[in-house]
Amino acid sequence: MIDEEIALVRATRPGDVPDDPEVKARAWARLHAEFGTEDTAGATSTTDATRVRRRSLRRRLMWRVAATGLVAAGAAGAIVVTQTGGGPGSSTKRPAVATAAQTLELAAQTVEQQTAPPRPRPSQWVYAQTVSAFALTDGNVVGPEAMHHGKVKVEEWWRFDGKRMARSVQNGKLYVKGILGPGARPRHDGTDPRFNGGYIGGPGIVSRTPNKLYDYVAGLPTDPAALLARIRRDNGDKGQDVTTFGVIAGILRDDHLIPPKLNAALYRALGKIPRVSIKRDATDYAGRHGIGVAFDSPQRRNGKPNIQTIVLDRRTFRYMGDSQNAVLASAVVDDAGQRG
Repeated sequence: MIDEEIALVRATRPGDVPDDPEVKARAWARLHAEFGTEDTAGATSTTDATRVRRRSLRRRLMWRVAATGLVAAGAAGAIVVTQTGGGPGSSTKRPAVATAAQTLELAAQTVEQQTAPPRPRPSQWVYAQTVSAFALTDGNVVGPEAMHHGKVKVEEWWRFDGKRMARSVQNGKLYVKGILGPGARPRHDGTDPRFNGGYIGGPGIVSRTPNKLYDYVAGLPTDPAALLARIRRDNGDKGQDVTTFGVIAGILRDDHLIPPKLNAALYRALGKIPRVSIKRDATDYAGRHGIGVAFDSPQRRNGKPNIQTIVLDRRTFRYMGDSQNAVLASAVVDDAGQRG
């Protein structure tokens, strides 16, 4: 019955409900008002019973609409469904938080309706502004706006063809670096004036360039079971899914051009991983609140639970960050230094 209830909720869900506290308040007020009416047990005639049954039907529909409004407004942080309570024959409804698979299915259905980003031209740059627990300052700080709530703000630009990247830490100087492909060597002993930040390279860097990451993700299957099997196979995961969860989290963090169908498939794949659960309220490294998708790793850390959590926006279900990273902004621009 839960699937049928979810289908009814989705059927009555408006296309674009604003994230408005007044919407939530009105929904709860209507809900309480409807629950305050009498039950069929108090009917004194056939006409009264019919009227009460109609009122009961309206009450059930109002519950579904109100619950949907709360989900769309971000109050629940997960799918809200209805379930029967109060013993056999009771018509009382109460909210229940759905499973991880159900919540991630709603997230998938939401993101796959979003506009697909076009493939950038080779000379364009993919920009991202982040804060990270692993960021290092370079001593060249420009004003208090350089920090984000006391955390180091990093801006990076990666040329889509994978030949260059640029970086600015805490609004400091923009350093452009050349990216060395396999077997490549820097020209002019690393003093090429085009690359005032020198050169970087290696398999980890090359595989992170936007064109490589874009092509890999775009080539993944959109069937969630096949996608999960592919990532497990590509990364040698032997069944505990520690690596698999980490790879999916890394794709969501680093690929700012994920096609909507693949984004949806990644969420559905997460819903199939054992030990994945939903936190109704979680915070990323920037301190922003959202829905947490948590993986309770079977590999303990110092004998204690080792839980990895990624955070999704409550309204759009887009990736926000995790406990050590946060993506504040991203865009495709024409030159390094532009911010969209």
